Formats: sequence, structure tokens, C-alpha cells
Amino acid sequence: MRRTAAVAGLLAAVVLLLTGCTVAGNRGPAVLDAAALAELESWGLRGRVALNREGRGAQANVLWRQQGALAQLELSGPWGVGAERVRIEDGDVNLLSEGDWVSMCAPGIQIDELEMLCESAPLKSLPYWLRGLPDPGSPFTEYSSGQGAVREFRQDGWRIEVNALARSGDLAVPRRLNISGPGASMKVAITNWELPPVR
Repeated sequence: MRRTAAVAGLLAAVVLLLTGCTVAGNRGPAVLDAAALAELESWGLRGRVALNREGRGAQANVLWRQQGALAQLELSGPWGVGAERVRIEDGDVNLLSEGDWVSMCAPGIQIDELEMLCESAPLKSLPYWLRGLPDPGSPFTEYSSGQGAVREFRQDGWRIEVNALARSGDLAVPRRLNISGPGASMKVAITNWELPPVR
């Protein structure tokens, strides 16, 4: 099955890799509420993601909803063009196509960008990284950034920078992130977070 280049670009952007409380204002909190964010099992975000991989770029609007190990995404281009639904669980990526979930990492798939990303993207770690957290299942190294990043760490060959925070309810949450790794980089701008009430 061959999808259009536009759809492939949207999916590639979010895999590398994207409602509630509005993230607003230019001045945000200085310290990430990492402990509270780590305890969340269900959460959501809305934002924009831009990917560059070996000179190829793609952008998408993303609505990401996480429930335990299951991530459900809605992707679209500008003005909602090319909307797609994607599901990620345990590193498997599936696209809703004609009412059925189709594996996007199956052998012989015709989307080159997705084949490439299925081989190298840190899919299992993204739900942690988007919250500004290291994946607890893998070693990491924390860095003290001298370039204004709120938090920076390296994990599994990837560099994760939280460059700006905002407040969603009572929590300080990421607003802008850069994620870069082998031959790829991703910029994420989060406009809204959907979080459960803090107990």
C-alpha cells in the first residue's frame, strides 16, 4: 500500500519523534515538576512537531493522548488537511486505514520514511521524553546546560532538551523541546496539556 508523500511526512514527524489546560504567556516556571509528571498514567497534549531527517523535513499538528502504554494520536497538516489516526503501543506503530489498524512497521511497507523510522525511532521512550523525563527503563546522563535549557539529558544516543516550561493547572510542564539523535532532529511546541487533577 502506497500512501501519499504528505501523509508519510506527517507520520514521520510524529513517530520521531505529537483540550484541557491552556499553555500561555512568555514567562513560565523555572523548574519542571518531574516527580508529579512521572506519576501520571493518563495525559494528553496538543501541539506542533517539526522533523528533519538527513535533509528531509516534515511538519504536523498533533493531538497525543496517553493511557498507560497506549498512545493514540491524531495528525494533520495546516488547517486540518490530511488528518490521520495513529496508535503506538510497545514500540508498534499502527495507522487506521479504511476502518482497520494497519501495521506501519511491517516488512515490505511502501513508505520509505516510516521504514526508516521504525528501525531507529525511540518509540517506547517518547511518552517520557515529551514530559521532559528520562525513560526509567534505560540509563541516562543528566547535563547542566549553559545555553538556557531548563533540562537536558542524553539517553540511548539521543539528546533531549526542554527549552521552555509553562504552567498547566498546578504543574510546571514542558512547552518547547528539542529531541535529536542519529541523523535526525525534532522540535516540539506544545500549546495545550490535558492532565488529571493533582491530588
